[in-house]
Amino acid sequence: MPAAAVATMSARIADGMGLLEGTISRVNKSAAALGLEPGITGQEATRIMLARTSPGEFRDVTGIVDESTVTLLETDQGGIYSCWSSSRVTGQHPSDVFLLASHGAKTMALYVLEINPKGVIVNDAGRALDDSGIEGLAELDLHGIAAAAVSADSARIGDASSTYGGVISAANDAAAKVGVRVGQGAKEAAELMLNGGRAVS
Repeated sequence: MPAAAVATMSARIADGMGLLEGTISRVNKSAAALGLEPGITGQEATRIMLARTSPGEFRDVTGIVDESTVTLLETDQGGIYSCWSSSRVTGQHPSDVFLLASHGAKTMALYVLEINPKGVIVNDAGRALDDSGIEGLAELDLHGIAAAAVSADSARIGDASSTYGGVISAANDAAAKVGVRVGQGAKEAAELMLNGGRAVS
């Protein structure tokens, strides 16, 4: 299957139309065989794929992404959990903190608001055009939810366990009020969110 990626600083994260205007930075072998190459626009890449690609055979991809929620810490005050996306979490979690594998764009915030956690930590996805990779942090601040992002250089996007080992690159005001700061480890930041600024003993 031909696949290509748009450079994160050339397009807004979670903006489909923006991908068309962005600049291709990586292509796989199947895409290269069609004539795609770094430097062309997303729109050019799309036109080439549509013109030269025939529908492939459907393949069941169930299980490729781990959608389970992992318990990292449980206390009387609440818990710290990691998962692929908050869209896979059910119910309200006002006492809990979640570390997500996803980016921090505004769409992330819309899903997070549905579970109403105490705090959340995501991947900044390289910040992206207009800082859209962390745009959701400000949205969550409006609702009093502590939110921070780890640097994409310190954690694998799409890997929640890697988020837990990442380094904070951005934090909203609600997170800053409990002591979360840039350069801090995500584990420490999550514990501060959970305990309102107090270290976990």
